[in-house]
Amino acid sequence: MMKTTLLQRSVQPIIHPDQTWEKGGRIFPVAAFADPVTDELLLYYMLRFPGRPLDNVLCLARSKDANSWTKPDYGSGTNIVMRGCGNANDWGEFFPTSIIRDEHEPESGKRWKMIYWDCPDPAIQSGICLATSPDGVQWDRLHTRPVITGANDAASMIDMHPGAKTPFGAGTHFIHQQTFKHNPALPTDRDNLKQLHRAISVWQCEDFAGRWLGPVRILEPDADDAADLQFYWLAAFKTPNGGYGGFLNCHHTIDQTMDVQLVSSSDGWSWTRENDRVPILPLGSRGQFDCGLVSVITQPVRWRERDLVFYQGRPTVHDGKPRYPADPQPSPGIGLAEFSLGGLS
Repeated sequence: MMKTTLLQRSVQPIIHPDQTWEKGGRIFPVAAFADPVTDELLLYYMLRFPGRPLDNVLCLARSKDANSWTKPDYGSGTNIVMRGCGNANDWGEFFPTSIIRDEHEPESGKRWKMIYWDCPDPAIQSGICLATSPDGVQWDRLHTRPVITGANDAASMIDMHPGAKTPFGAGTHFIHQQTFKHNPALPTDRDNLKQLHRAISVWQCEDFAGRWLGPVRILEPDADDAADLQFYWLAAFKTPNGGYGGFLNCHHTIDQTMDVQLVSSSDGWSWTRENDRVPILPLGSRGQFDCGLVSVITQPVRWRERDLVFYQGRPTVHDGKPRYPADPQPSPGIGLAEFSLGGLS
């Protein structure tokens, strides 16, 4: 059982699209790290342009205090570190969904790893693609086609504990991805996927750049959940005891809100719902920037004896409508939550 308590969270977004190249964009956190050399926080975020998906980019910001952020020039006059392939997606858009610093990778030039959704070849379906980097700034795409097509971009990656065994045998990395199950009994009034129940499946590889096996459905709502609850995204992270924790993004299709529960696993396949299924990161209070939807796709970062989690917050719900349409609408953005020590790291 994981003992974790939310200590504090943002009342306003901590970082804004305030540069000229960010004009008109919205930002989503992708990954965060502590720089062991400078003791700064590193925050990767996607800059998404509604109606202009080919303009989406991945950016990197830095902070000495988790409040004030700088956006250094990484060689192009901007803090952009990756762009999409430039091809229109048949579904979705360029979207980096996970970045890890793989401590077990023997090749120093490939210790930074990324999965992202894109369409590198217009003759092939869009899908999950792979990239590596020697420094987290200069990224190399590994293939000319996705390694996984189908389902959708709601996917996160984690490197496995060494020596871990699963029904697929030994492996090096997991991808936990949203997949679908037919369910004609679902409420459909506002859902964009009629009669399709969102669940979480796992993929596993023997080598990051090699073949991925899956998907196998491993986590879905049960009879103790509300009829409209669906599992949208699972962002897993390793724990010191050789197991895994996870942020389970829970989608409520009747009111289209989303909040985050905590789950745990000994092997990355079998998961336990923690905290009596009460959200560990609930919606913000009415009038706050995160009162309509909160989601976490980042792993927690341990920094200066603090366990920090960056999350997306917005006053609108999944279908884009304001949760409180009569209220003034605050700007969406990236929030920061701090949890009790020891529960997440």
